[in-house]
Amino acid sequence: MQLRALLVGAIGLAAAFAQGDVAKPAAPAAAPQAVQNPFKPFDRARFETQVQKLGATPEQVAAFGKQVEEFGLSRAADQLVRAAVPTFGAAVKLQEANDPAAALELTKVLAATTDPLLQAHLRYHLAQVFLDSDDPERSVEVLNDYLQQNINHSALDAEAAFFYSQSLAEIPLPELAVPRFRAFLQWFPEASERFRSAAHQQILELERQQESRLHELADGMKKTTRDLKKRKTDKPIQVDQEGYIEQLQELIEMYEEMEKQSGGPPSGNGPSSAPATESKLPDGEATVGTLNKKPTLADRWGDMKDRDREKIEAEVQNSLPPQYRKMLEQYYKKLGAGTGNR
Repeated sequence: MQLRALLVGAIGLAAAFAQGDVAKPAAPAAAPQAVQNPFKPFDRARFETQVQKLGATPEQVAAFGKQVEEFGLSRAADQLVRAAVPTFGAAVKLQEANDPAAALELTKVLAATTDPLLQAHLRYHLAQVFLDSDDPERSVEVLNDYLQQNINHSALDAEAAFFYSQSLAEIPLPELAVPRFRAFLQWFPEASERFRSAAHQQILELERQQESRLHELADGMKKTTRDLKKRKTDKPIQVDQEGYIEQLQELIEMYEEMEKQSGGPPSGNGPSSAPATESKLPDGEATVGTLNKKPTLADRWGDMKDRDREKIEAEVQNSLPPQYRKMLEQYYKKLGAGTGNR
């Protein structure tokens, strides 16, 4: 499949995580446990020096030391970078508000900086925006760059490695996701138990799915649905659709025949005891608030006034370099397709 081949080629360039060699691209299929860990222990002194060059004050750095104990290292470090770079902080506030403009504002700051620490934090948040809007291909694209160019600067390395694996699982590319989840577990033994537990869970689920023809068919249909949302209606997509329909019909006929012969539904066709693959981690402590469903980014995009959507689209065209422009054009086109054309 053309998209799969393209992704495999792009993912192979992220040698830092795929192979442990940040200098040379390599095939992504090698066993991660057979290569050297490219991630170094977090260097707090180096981080504090770097973030002061970005504009952090001595008072902010001192506050960071206290916040590590309260919020944890990765969250405290991210808060410090947000304080040091107000444009980044403002963009993250848009992300937290589930504002469709967040992707544009994060990308504008990313396009304007060459600092690897700031790039790391921007790419981490941008990948989160894409995952939240069911666009794992875009998340892989952004985290590829993180793993190639920005590791060993930020306290977010472990989470970036986890979400890279998660994005591959969501595409879905389980044959690439599983070894990277295993590498995450091997290379980040001190990572939060939430992330480590989720990685173990994902490995078990993905391995079960790989063993099931029905799951493989569902994964293929899921990717084709995503392609159709992006309005990809060329011949390869149509061929995929026809193939999935034929396979599904074969499975239906097989199960019907098994049911006739056994006098009941075939064994193993009940609900799975394994949880579904999700881009979200399990929630931590309960929060106070309504149980109403949170509007998605596509919902928010559809509810915006035409002039506000047009303003964002015009900024994408006029304020971004070509590589970022294309990425966000595809992202906002997908958001528009997800609104139900309202």
